[in-house]
Amino acid sequence: MIEKTNDFLIGIAIGVRFRANFSIEDQLGKIVDTILYSKNSSFSPVIFPKVRNTIGSKILFNEITEDKIHIDNSNIILEINLHSNNIFKKDNINDIISSFEVEIINKIMNEFKIKEIIRVGFIKRYIYQVNTLASSFVQKTIGNTIDGINDINLSFSKKIVTPEGLIKKDVNDYDNVIFNIIKKADLDEIFMAIDYQRYFNPFLPIASEIKFASFIQAANSFNETKYPEWINKNYTEAIDVKQK
Repeated sequence: MIEKTNDFLIGIAIGVRFRANFSIEDQLGKIVDTILYSKNSSFSPVIFPKVRNTIGSKILFNEITEDKIHIDNSNIILEINLHSNNIFKKDNINDIISSFEVEIINKIMNEFKIKEIIRVGFIKRYIYQVNTLASSFVQKTIGNTIDGINDINLSFSKKIVTPEGLIKKDVNDYDNVIFNIIKKADLDEIFMAIDYQRYFNPFLPIASEIKFASFIQAANSFNETKYPEWINKNYTEAIDVKQK
């Protein structure tokens, strides 16, 4: 039985999507400088020593850790990998989330007048090196109708109405949870990503109206309760995992 999904966590991503704002493209260089060189920046050149320029976007990245921040005219996305050669560990996740809220949402988005927020997202990525779970997932998904299937790439989603969407008049906010599941034929493991998103309808006019802490709380709650319940309920016979 899987009790602590964080035991299998390999990475996270946090992002904000906003209405396409093409004036941002003219300010990308200044945005990058502000992220990298602000006093006590959590995302300094030590963390992101390189910047890649692409058409209409910039990517701050680290070749060793493969961490990155992607910025374009409608998205700001932070990706952190949790592995042995990274200074970020599982114990740092709350600090990473806090830094994103303070330095990106509260500072960058307000300073550069990034408005009309469409959604926020928090992805947790897991690897389960449990052969019986991987094979059971393929078997239960494909069944016996097609022989020789040893790999799978599946995505499905679940919509959840938020309290604001239920209570407030003319507010139709909702959460959307996307499950991404990959099993490769040559590996005895299964990859799962839980992409927890909150959509704002109507769009939030300014970034300061994002209730980021409550969003993260909802995302973590789903990952710690509903998600393992789903695994344990459907694949109990396949799981024999010692929790750390």
